[in-house]
Amino acid sequence: MNLSEILLVAFALSVDAMVCSVIWGQRRCERAVRARNGLLLAGSFGLFQFLMPVAGFFGGVALLNLISSWDHWLAFGLLAIVSFNMFREAFHDPEKAGDDPHCGKIGLVTVLMLAIATSIDALAVGLSVAMLDDRIFYIAAVIGIVCFALSLSCFAAAALLSKYAVMQRFMNIAGAAVLLSIGLRVLWEHGVFSAA
Repeated sequence: MNLSEILLVAFALSVDAMVCSVIWGQRRCERAVRARNGLLLAGSFGLFQFLMPVAGFFGGVALLNLISSWDHWLAFGLLAIVSFNMFREAFHDPEKAGDDPHCGKIGLVTVLMLAIATSIDALAVGLSVAMLDDRIFYIAAVIGIVCFALSLSCFAAAALLSKYAVMQRFMNIAGAAVLLSIGLRVLWEHGVFSAA
């Protein structure tokens, strides 16, 4: 694989992570918390986009066969949980609970769920690379770095939306719907909805 092909693969694998970064980047919070959230999300997305191809490369067909019957359900379940929490948060009144509505750190569990759910398809890339190229660490590093950079950029760009407080509830609902639709798309791509 040449560098342009690797970059195209990296971009394709990063799309879901970019969407998640936009969803979480629009949340209003202090500058320090925003920086922490952005780096945590982008770092986790980049790390898992690096690790999954490596796992697919070394685990090969055995690993893919082991998880192929349920990996799409795992991705859907993780995205559905995060989506449900975002939808619930859209109708939560932070003032009544004494919470600060503008300053929420993203939990590590949520970040891990998103990182795993958005990087499972990279396992298959690792298996494909095993058949085409032996430079898995180089290829996986490029994929991880590209995903990190794109995710961080999307998170920062979403800060423009955070200036409009009136959009907060709408963005939470829209974000929940987008995450759920990504999960449903994963199920559709694995033939769950096709007639038996």
